[in-house]
Amino acid sequence: MPACGMKRKAINVAMLAGILLPRCCVLCGVHLLAERLCEDCKADLPWIGVACQRCGVPLLAGTHCAECQSNSPPFDKAFAPLLYTFPIDTALKALKYKRQLFYAPAFGELLLPVLEKLFPNVDALLPVPLHQRRHAIRGFNQAAELCRPLHRASGIPLVGNVRRTRSTKPQTGLDATERRRNLKAAFEVRGPLGFGHPLVIDDVITTGETCRQLTITLLRAGAERVSVLAVARAASP
Repeated sequence: MPACGMKRKAINVAMLAGILLPRCCVLCGVHLLAERLCEDCKADLPWIGVACQRCGVPLLAGTHCAECQSNSPPFDKAFAPLLYTFPIDTALKALKYKRQLFYAPAFGELLLPVLEKLFPNVDALLPVPLHQRRHAIRGFNQAAELCRPLHRASGIPLVGNVRRTRSTKPQTGLDATERRRNLKAAFEVRGPLGFGHPLVIDDVITTGETCRQLTITLLRAGAERVSVLAVARAASP
């Protein structure tokens, strides 16, 4: 079959799939053929402009925040493309607490170009682990759901032997000191890590304490570098 004929056939198949199995924008509900977020909703999202090049906290100007200048985090780079404000906060809460899992592939589509542009040298993806008790209650790990489309699209392998060993209190409502105490020694690597530069995947970064504690665990297990990618970043801890 000529190339133009194959292309036309592929387009027709995609259109037929769109008719039989219509896909909608997860935010406004408009019908789409392929993606899960329409261009209008993407344009209206609370994108972060200037951010600290180390921890990803939003800045008015400059390259590094005061905290990173005085006390550098153990990870190489953490970044989130969006502010944790409406509608992102509402969508992530719906994903996390109301089992609205259709948000995960939509956010995965947003994260994929960030992964390709900012983290081209990572050799593994690691969704932040949930303790087995919380995983059993919730039924899923939201970080793993966000990681799934990234793994499929990029082919980057997943880290499968990192566990959350303590059933910590939810981080919501805790200040920075309480978060640090809550997460201390909460993770472990069981067996050889096997990767030099894992990329930690999470839904939201608030103080960054989860990223710090998990990074420390990974570095002690043999990682050379650790980076972090999340959907959203709180404007301030």
